[in-house]
Amino acid sequence: GGPSPQPTMEMPYQSLGTAPSTNRRRNGVLAICAAATIALVAGAFYLGRSDEGLGMKFMTPAVKTPTMSVMSPSMSVMKPVNMMDTATSVNMRHKKGFKKLGRPADQRKALIRGLVTEVLRHGRITTTTTRAKAIRRYVDKMIGLAKRGDLHARRQAFGFIYDKQLVKNLFIEAPKRYADRPGGYTRVKKELLPRRGDNAELSYIELV
Repeated sequence: GGPSPQPTMEMPYQSLGTAPSTNRRRNGVLAICAAATIALVAGAFYLGRSDEGLGMKFMTPAVKTPTMSVMSPSMSVMKPVNMMDTATSVNMRHKKGFKKLGRPADQRKALIRGLVTEVLRHGRITTTTTRAKAIRRYVDKMIGLAKRGDLHARRQAFGFIYDKQLVKNLFIEAPKRYADRPGGYTRVKKELLPRRGDNAELSYIELV
């Protein structure tokens, strides 16, 4: 006889739709896992960037400001007091303003010195109301220095008043004239008519 036929291995039955359905299911699971992973990474990044997110809270340690608890006598509740508020308090500049008279510092000082010199020389001058009120305290100061009469006061007066002979006469006459007056050596009164030209309000300042 002839050669015997060799046995053939039969493959298990497999339908035409088995392999494609398995591949689709596996691809779907992988797509869902990838989407979930991307969503988790994006959420963690967003929380890490925000100041109030959970990522910032877990990654950075909390910084606490020093506080002090104050117990009220009528209440048993502890109230935190921030020490930074009391440590950085700044005093406000009350009553620090002055009239600038529309001039820079050097010209303003020269104007005041000239007006004070003329008031002490003539006893009465007419000027604007703002200037009269601005120089009143300087005139009182010069008379106060004359009443004091020591060497330091005389040098201060020489440094402020332009006329040196006037300073000598002031230190002779002022202690006699204002011996019984503790202050307020000048008065300012307004004129009836304004100044011609610019309609400025005028006043005269005179020695009492």
